[in-house]
Amino acid sequence: MVRDEIISIAEVCSQRHAELILPMIDEVLGKMGVERGDLEGIAYGMGPGAFTGVRVAASTAQALAQGLKLKCAGVSSLEALALQALYDRDEEYAVSAIDARMGELYVCVYRYGRGLEPLFEPKVLKVEEARELIRQSLGVNSAVGGGSGMDLLYAAGLNKNIQKRSQFPDAEYIVKLGELLFKAGKEVDPSSALPTYVRDEVAKKPAPRKGK
Repeated sequence: MVRDEIISIAEVCSQRHAELILPMIDEVLGKMGVERGDLEGIAYGMGPGAFTGVRVAASTAQALAQGLKLKCAGVSSLEALALQALYDRDEEYAVSAIDARMGELYVCVYRYGRGLEPLFEPKVLKVEEARELIRQSLGVNSAVGGGSGMDLLYAAGLNKNIQKRSQFPDAEYIVKLGELLFKAGKEVDPSSALPTYVRDEVAKKPAPRKGK
């Protein structure tokens, strides 16, 4: 079954991802008038982002795909934010920045040509380092932005003419990018539908105590 229409729902929640995700999936399918067995593939947001949300997205995609014998396409949250920011705009460049906590950001800058082209590999950087890399990458080019890290960049001196257009990646843009991955033959088996963290260490280790 092929549908050109995209229907999505969203809810900002804290620590309720696992509780809400399956009922929300079934709600969307109900709005479309289809069942799980009608699906032809699973696209999911693979991160980077909040560790709990990224893990829940990947594990849910794996479970659904395994049960339905489908393939998966993992979509970068940073790419989805960039596509979302560029929608219906004339700018050619987009800044994607997600708050990684501990004074750091997940960041990338994209150019939209024949699709989204990253100007550098997605990184996790201190806010000031991210600001400077963005400035160097954009030069005099205008841009739009998206993500929970944009306000931190503004506070650190990023040009506010880079308009923030979204706080979180919308599922609609995950679907659009996932469809492109399927068309390009870049889908994977469920066992390979993994999250991406960008950060080398998932958690900072506490400093060793002195003495015993």
